[in-house]
Amino acid sequence: MNSIDMNEYGQTTTEEIADEQTAAADLEHQKPKLESRLGGLGVLLVLLFKFKGVILLVLAKAKFLIIPLKYLKFGKVLTTMGSMIVSVAVDAMLWGWSFAAGFVALLFVHEMGHVVALRAKGIKASAPVFIPFVGALIAMKDMPHDAKSEAEIGIAGPLLGTLGAFICLQIGHMMHMPLFVRLAYVGFFLNLFNLLPVLPLDGGRVMAAISPKVWLAGMVLAVLLFIWSHSPIFLILVIMSVGRMWHTIRSKPEDLDYYNVPGAVRLRMTLLYFGLAAYLGVMLMQLRHV
Repeated sequence: MNSIDMNEYGQTTTEEIADEQTAAADLEHQKPKLESRLGGLGVLLVLLFKFKGVILLVLAKAKFLIIPLKYLKFGKVLTTMGSMIVSVAVDAMLWGWSFAAGFVALLFVHEMGHVVALRAKGIKASAPVFIPFVGALIAMKDMPHDAKSEAEIGIAGPLLGTLGAFICLQIGHMMHMPLFVRLAYVGFFLNLFNLLPVLPLDGGRVMAAISPKVWLAGMVLAVLLFIWSHSPIFLILVIMSVGRMWHTIRSKPEDLDYYNVPGAVRLRMTLLYFGLAAYLGVMLMQLRHV
């Protein structure tokens, strides 16, 4: 038997203890580098892990947070999740994984506003589908019964989307995380863009209850925005609006009953639409330098 400790029974030798201490010190030294590589997403995961007990308690008590998920059947969930993953992967090539994931999450919150409203109205629709660099969409399989329902479905997305952007802003300020502030800015911009009074955007659908005549003003605004930005998306919106406008103009008087909305409802939608648009505009002005 020589003097070397063979550690035959699983006992820890002095040399092993020293090696473990050295490895632990190296790991601690590497932690800042790892956190910097993970970026905002890594910090978010750490926060979720630390506060998992509180999060689970909130989810258990506030059932309304998970109610929208039951509105999507399993096949639709796969469609939505698949397109979300593709969008994150493609968008990440330009903006990085953390920002891409946050951007798609904000789109999801916006679309879920429409899903909840559609479900409440009993209108069948496709699952939310995400398109890289563009956004997301839901195709209605049935038309709403009246302009009031169409407007309520249209405004639901920007309302919930604005709430999502507001929460991002609060997280960014409280946690001193610029990533969430930038996401809030993009979220506010996204929802304000969707309020343009031109079809098929949400603002155009709201105008069905306020006054379809505003669609013409929305088309003019879209043309001016195209001249200013040279973005073809505005011309595409104009082209997509022409059909609905032409159909409305040539409709028979009895067909126009769709747009007969009580004055109180029209006033409420007007205040909600312009109030939300004003709030989003103010928030964009405040965050324009982020």
